[in-house]
Amino acid sequence: MIDVKAIGSPRARQIHQLIITETVIAMHSEVRMRRGWYILYESTVTDSPYDNYPDIVIFDEHNTLQFSMEITRKWGMSYDKKKCLQLQQRFPDAEFYIYNYETDILYALGEDGQWYNSRDYEINSRLFERPLLDYIFVPEEY
Repeated sequence: MIDVKAIGSPRARQIHQLIITETVIAMHSEVRMRRGWYILYESTVTDSPYDNYPDIVIFDEHNTLQFSMEITRKWGMSYDKKKCLQLQQRFPDAEFYIYNYETDILYALGEDGQWYNSRDYEINSRLFERPLLDYIFVPEEY
């Protein structure tokens, strides 16, 4: 008998998946207004199954990464920051964000390599009309 728990990595909690889904839905129409652009969730930054796979990615009409957002809890922050810094080296024109749903804080990776947070700054993206926190939905019961 095969132990299914031993195969692969564990799936994310439902709240994590819900936040990703609701955020993609909220962003979708603005992304699609840009001809040829598209938004995906839990997709690789290239088409290789071995590449990094952020929670939310936006590609332009040339299939170039323009936006990446991780949805995480406190324990995942360090890993996600490292992943974003690695991706920034490969995609220097893209925007990188991490949303911590336990603290309700959004972090933005600045061009200077520093992290800025929504407690101290209004976090905006050049791709969207409103502050990014407006697109993120966390149910009250969480």
